[in-house]
Amino acid sequence: NILCLTRLQEGKLVLKKQPEVVEEIVGSAVDRFLLRVKGREVKVKVPDDAFLVYMDAKLIEQVILNLLDNAHKFSSIDNEIGVFVELLESAKIVRFTIQDSGIGISDLDLPYVLEQFYTGKNEIGNMKSGMGLGLSICDAIIRAHDGTITIENRKDSTGLDVIFTLPLEVQIDA
Repeated sequence: NILCLTRLQEGKLVLKKQPEVVEEIVGSAVDRFLLRVKGREVKVKVPDDAFLVYMDAKLIEQVILNLLDNAHKFSSIDNEIGVFVELLESAKIVRFTIQDSGIGISDLDLPYVLEQFYTGKNEIGNMKSGMGLGLSICDAIIRAHDGTITIENRKDSTGLDVIFTLPLEVQIDA
C-alpha cells in the first residue's frame, strides 16, 4: 500500500486507462468483497443502460473494494451496505456512492479521513486497526483519474456516503 501510494503521489504509477463497462467493474468488486466477507449483503444499483468510462479498471475496482471493506469494518453485519452508480450526463461525470448504515465519522475526524496515516477513534463494528492508508490511496487513485472523492455522514440515517466521481468521456447504449 505504501509503495502504491508513493508511486501515485510521485506520478510514477502509469494508469492503464481504457473504456470499461461500469457495471462489470462494480460487479467484480462486489463479488470479490462477498467472497472475503461471508454473510454480508450489498445492495447494488446501476443505470439500466450500459455505458463506458475511461479508467484503469484494476485500480477503480480496488477503490470500490477498499470502500466496501471500510463500510464493513465500521458497521455491524446487519447494517446495510450499498453501491449506487449514477450517470450525470449534464455534468459529464459518473458518480459512485458507497453507502453504509454504520457508525459514521465524528465531526472532528471527518476533515482528516483522506489524509495519509490518519486513523479515526471509533471502536465498534468489525473494525481492525489499520495504518490509515486505504482512504488516502483511494483519494490518490481517483485524483489520478481526474475525479473527486468526498466523505460525508448520511443525512437520512446513520452511516456514511463515500462519493467519488469519474469524468464521462464515452457513452454507448446497450
